[in-house]
Amino acid sequence: MPSLVCCSPSPTFKTSTVPSLSAGLRFIELTISAPLGLSKRSLAPAQTTGKKKKLDLFKVKDIESLSLYDVLGGLPFTVTPEDVKKAYHQACLTYHPDKTGLTEDDPVFLSVKKAFDTLSDPAKKRTYDSSANFDDSIPPADCPERKFYAMFGDCFKRNERFAVIKSVKKQRRKSTSKKDDKPPVDPNYCPPFGDDNTPIDQVNQFYSYWINFESWRDFTLAASKKKDHDVEAAEGRDEKRWMMNEIRSEATKMKKAEVKRISDLLERAMNLDPRLRREKVRVAREKEEKAGKEEREKREKEEKEKNEKEEKERIEKEEELERKTKQANLKAIKDKEKKLLRKQKNLFRKLAMKAFETGGENNWSSLIEANDEVEFLVEKLDLMTLPALSSALGGSEDNLDVSGIAVVRSAYQSTKSGAENAYLQEQSLKLKRAEEAKLKEEADKAARAPKPWSPAELNALHKACKKYPVGGGGKWDIIANYINQTLALPVPRSKDECLKEWNVICKKNAEIAAAKYDDNKEEETKVIEEDKKDNEGWSPDEIKDLQAALKKFNSKMEKNERWSKISRFVATKNKKECVEKYKEIRSSLKK
Repeated sequence: MPSLVCCSPSPTFKTSTVPSLSAGLRFIELTISAPLGLSKRSLAPAQTTGKKKKLDLFKVKDIESLSLYDVLGGLPFTVTPEDVKKAYHQACLTYHPDKTGLTEDDPVFLSVKKAFDTLSDPAKKRTYDSSANFDDSIPPADCPERKFYAMFGDCFKRNERFAVIKSVKKQRRKSTSKKDDKPPVDPNYCPPFGDDNTPIDQVNQFYSYWINFESWRDFTLAASKKKDHDVEAAEGRDEKRWMMNEIRSEATKMKKAEVKRISDLLERAMNLDPRLRREKVRVAREKEEKAGKEEREKREKEEKEKNEKEEKERIEKEEELERKTKQANLKAIKDKEKKLLRKQKNLFRKLAMKAFETGGENNWSSLIEANDEVEFLVEKLDLMTLPALSSALGGSEDNLDVSGIAVVRSAYQSTKSGAENAYLQEQSLKLKRAEEAKLKEEADKAARAPKPWSPAELNALHKACKKYPVGGGGKWDIIANYINQTLALPVPRSKDECLKEWNVICKKNAEIAAAKYDDNKEEETKVIEEDKKDNEGWSPDEIKDLQAALKKFNSKMEKNERWSKISRFVATKNKKECVEKYKEIRSSLKK
């Protein structure tokens, strides 16, 4: 059951100024009927119905039994401070001591003044309204269905008067781009309790409003009466504080009881409401139908997938059976053709040898020649052409026709010519493929061949070997990375290339040392000579680039920017090395 929230009373407003007194009527009209939920004498109605009669407060025996609304002339519960002021003004024209000649202690005038002081102050009025005779009862939990709408509808209507946020008259609708979309619900809209035919959306909105219901009902006055404490009559500050604490504690308890009462009312209504029960049954039925539909769709999908799988397996089996049958038939046909071809070959050999032995025109010069030509034809011809040659020789030994030798030899010549052409084409294709393979191998070999080392690469290798001496882990990997990063090579050098080239340099250095520093050193020792001439590792090309950069980027530029551009111009040196070399050259020129 959702909790209901009740709020504290509104802040106190200043009491309105008492209007001036003047002559007027002595009687006021009082409505007979009382507002819903109140006793006839407790509060005046919001709307007057029935007969009206004139009430003379001087003739009322027990003026304390009248409500403050009755005292001021039967004002409605929703009266405003301005209306209270007007009613008080009219009452003073009748009951003020200046008009009656009585003293200011007149109980009638004191009741009128008390009514004005209370109802003109919103905070005091709220406290008074909260403590007036109000029907706090709620319908029982076993309320019969035929009385449900009347009993609970009246009860909700009674308690709605205490709402902090009054319900709007009707639902405010906002425009929406989609016609099918429902307009947003105003949380402050509370439709009527309705009857058995009220749409479920309005029923839900009604209960939504009451679930978030906030009450302003203040029990301070009721608690004060229950504890029989009059704070204004306290003899001292301590007694007044004690009374206020007692009243506050009792008011808190009564407030909690009020929250529980509204909560019980809402809970009973929602449990007994036939509309909510029907909606619950409908939702459960729809949920069950939806679950059944989903289950049917799931079964249909599984059945469909199962049928598709079985159909696919059946088709695959049929295709496999058909393929195997075709293979078996093809094998049988091939076996039969082989058998027939073998039979035709044997028949052709016998007829050809018989014709050679019999002799005749165009006969073979020797048995070897006859055997070679016959075997060539037997190897090259198939089942479609070989029987024709056998027929030319008579078809059988009994019907041997030696004149067919000419046909056989002619067939040999034509078949041989075609076989030679095919052989030549095959050989030409083989030679072409061999040539292409050779060219590809040479290209791959050239690609794999080591590229010659440039002077810049040799210089970087020499510097790296000096910077990273023997003994460090992964030395040649570090040297290779140094060269590749320093020179930004498009094709990086591997550690094996660096090691191999360094070994070559070391070998050349050994040969140079053995030659005792011969002046006519060979060109390949150029890197070592430059290193001896320039301890800093600067080659002539690098010095030349430095000089060109110094001319291009003059001293008028910002210092840091100038040396950054100079170092980029001399690709193999950083900014620090360029500055140091420049200082060295300048100092040598000064000497």
